[in-house]
Amino acid sequence: MSGGWNTIESDAGVFTFLIESLGVKNVQFEELISLDVESLEQLQPTGIIFLFKYPTDEKHSRDKPLDGDFDYAAVEGLHREDEKPLWFAAQTIQNACGTQALLSLVFNKDRTHEDGQIDIGPDLQDFVDFTSGFPPDIRGEALSNSDLIRSVHNSFARSSPFVSDETHMATGDDDVYHFIAYASINNTLFELDGLQPAPIRHSEREGCSSEQFAEQVVPVLQRRIERYPATEIRFNLLAMCEDLRARARAFGDEEMLAREEAKRREWRWENALRRHNFVGFIGEVMKGVTAQKLKEGTYDAWVEDAKKSTKKRIEERRKKGQQGEE
Repeated sequence: MSGGWNTIESDAGVFTFLIESLGVKNVQFEELISLDVESLEQLQPTGIIFLFKYPTDEKHSRDKPLDGDFDYAAVEGLHREDEKPLWFAAQTIQNACGTQALLSLVFNKDRTHEDGQIDIGPDLQDFVDFTSGFPPDIRGEALSNSDLIRSVHNSFARSSPFVSDETHMATGDDDVYHFIAYASINNTLFELDGLQPAPIRHSEREGCSSEQFAEQVVPVLQRRIERYPATEIRFNLLAMCEDLRARARAFGDEEMLAREEAKRREWRWENALRRHNFVGFIGEVMKGVTAQKLKEGTYDAWVEDAKKSTKKRIEERRKKGQQGEE
């Protein structure tokens, strides 16, 4: 791993264990397979994280977003005297947007007095207290320079010795992905995107309670997806909700509890695999297989068969591509 921020996957197991590793309690993430109000309401989500292909050639305005309205006053806490300012940070570093999106959810849910308030633990509470008086750009710098948050984030990145540290300015031809968050904060539906100048309000002030969140966020997400061509399917949605094991225990649902415990074990195993570098293992396997083929005298025939198989697969993919264009 480099000293910067590495790319992490948009995966429920990654985000759940990442946030737990930072000290947040009783929270998990669930991947949304369908975007409908009924399915979302069953999870009783406290927030949504949306991954999408970022349009690098899209022009942004500081006055008006493509959907909703910028709410600069919410960051300053100017709407009501008894209302805490919304915690919003500018994204100042590459690859940090996934962790920044989930922290934007938990930091703001910790600061509201709605049902579902989240215990973020002492380390993150110290960070929130330290940055509470900063403007968004300085908050972003503070987040990107946090050794604790960066080290936990990087511990969930895939181990790869072939990742280059070189960076370049993205163009319209590059596949660049970005994470943003949606939540009901102070009973108002907000979009939190660190690449925007301010939070984006998608409801009237105090017009979206936690109970109304699922119903109101679905059309906002649908409008966002409709900006893309019908052929674009590279989206991912993760809902932040209460630890479903706690919900199962509260209802005495042993079957649900067993299912959620099994899910946690699977996530733990997948995260362990992500951290492991398999290059050495693969190299040893290849050396063993090659030595065996040489011993049997079938090495040359084995290589030729592999070349033929590879050529056949390439030709089949080329034919499928030509058929798709017709």
